[in-house]
Amino acid sequence: MLFRNLMEDNEEAWFAYLNHDFVKLLESGELRQENFMFYLKQDYIYLLNYAKCYARLALNANSVKELRFAVKFQNYILDGELELHKALLKMGLNIDDLSIKDESVVNIAYTRYLLSVGENGDFLDMLVALSACAIGYGLIGTRIHKNLGKEKLENHPYKEWILTYSSEEFQAEIKEFEEFLNSYDFCVNEAKFKRLSEIFNIVVKLETEFWEHSLRIQF
Repeated sequence: MLFRNLMEDNEEAWFAYLNHDFVKLLESGELRQENFMFYLKQDYIYLLNYAKCYARLALNANSVKELRFAVKFQNYILDGELELHKALLKMGLNIDDLSIKDESVVNIAYTRYLLSVGENGDFLDMLVALSACAIGYGLIGTRIHKNLGKEKLENHPYKEWILTYSSEEFQAEIKEFEEFLNSYDFCVNEAKFKRLSEIFNIVVKLETEFWEHSLRIQF
């Protein structure tokens, strides 16, 4: 399957992303509130641009099926993930005050790279570029929820975040994403896979750097 092949071809980078210290500290509840709030603020800004990336994906669509997929996932981000972050961020700041000046360099590098893939590549290039975030968060959410169990999760400081990314709804969306991506496996030759793997490697590294800069609180 295409996504599994991409993971295996970038095994070291993928492992570093899923097992970063930020993720481990979040799971244990030892992540400092200031780090989590910095991450949430940057992730809220990121998700605004991530939603725009699905508009770019829609522009690259070659069929009604591809167009429907892009629009559906854009709506899911706008109606689901952004609303979660909006609710959590109210604990520490007013999101209406966020501006381009609040966007970190890592955030800029990541989201502009995603958009550049869509502008310079095709639908599948862009789909792969978006997959690391979507599927990675699904795997992380499931793993944390399983490791903690119901009792430990009850009073966990980051309970809402964990429940969002381990929820049946999110997991169903991610399963659909992975299956949709894998449906292109038959049309990927060696040269195309090399290109897709290069894109995947870069976005996975950018995801890892997003965790890292949240630990450093680095704009």
